[in-house]
Amino acid sequence: MHSDIWLLERRFWLEGVSVYEERLHEQALLIFPGLGVMDRKAVIESLRDAPRWDDVIISDERLSLANDSLALAYAAEARRNDQHPYRVFCGSCYVLSAEGWLMLSHQQTLQP
Repeated sequence: MHSDIWLLERRFWLEGVSVYEERLHEQALLIFPGLGVMDRKAVIESLRDAPRWDDVIISDERLSLANDSLALAYAAEARRNDQHPYRVFCGSCYVLSAEGWLMLSHQQTLQP
């Protein structure tokens, strides 16, 4: 199960808007550097024509499980085209539903 949640987290980075429509909770709140707090609708709309990352390296993975929810914390280095790498610390929370794990929150903090 733990490897499945990390695969899902990776999908959010690399796949298109469909993973957000499928696995982002209706009440989700996400926080991105330079963009601020976004709800599910705003995130999905912002991704419609946005390029996805070509690759992401996830390291220093931490997972905490409590009842029907879990939290992930990790460092990420994402790359797109020939741009400089995007390095952030991330935190994601998921809740278990009839459809499986749904992301309820996600935050990215730029690495110094």
